[in-house]
Amino acid sequence: MSHDDVVFRRFERGDVDNVWHLHRSASEAVGVYGPEGVWEDDLRNVGEVYIESGGDFVVGHIGIQLAAMGGLQPVDEEIAELKRMRVDPAFQRRGLGRRILSKLESRAVALGFKYIVLETTTIQEGAQKLYETAGYISRGEGTLHGYTVIFYKKCLSGHDAVGFC
Repeated sequence: MSHDDVVFRRFERGDVDNVWHLHRSASEAVGVYGPEGVWEDDLRNVGEVYIESGGDFVVGHIGIQLAAMGGLQPVDEEIAELKRMRVDPAFQRRGLGRRILSKLESRAVALGFKYIVLETTTIQEGAQKLYETAGYISRGEGTLHGYTVIFYKKCLSGHDAVGFC
């Protein structure tokens, strides 16, 4: 796979089943898979939840296969939450996570957000490393849906020693 093989674009209505499948398979691969629940309803309404709300949702295809995805959901005028960032297990460790993260950060800047916040489970060490090497700063831990999570924040216009713009 070369970098030219991946096509990134905005989510389209026809992507919904592939987005759902990628979410479930990638979640299962990292051990954060459980029964379906209301906490996943956003993936059945991507256009409304992410795009129409003032955020965005980006997908990356290799040929016809959905290989990566992620969304930005507005928290307020300055903050977007990074959600549902997934890479197909068959394509992991090839730089797709870093590339989709970069695309989403660029979209956040273009949309006028100053910060991105996110959480990831403590068992997702690869995700933690990705976010930390991309400049995200841990803001503590908590519990969501039965998992211990780390809360991260990044200032999109540069930051001082404690991570504030």
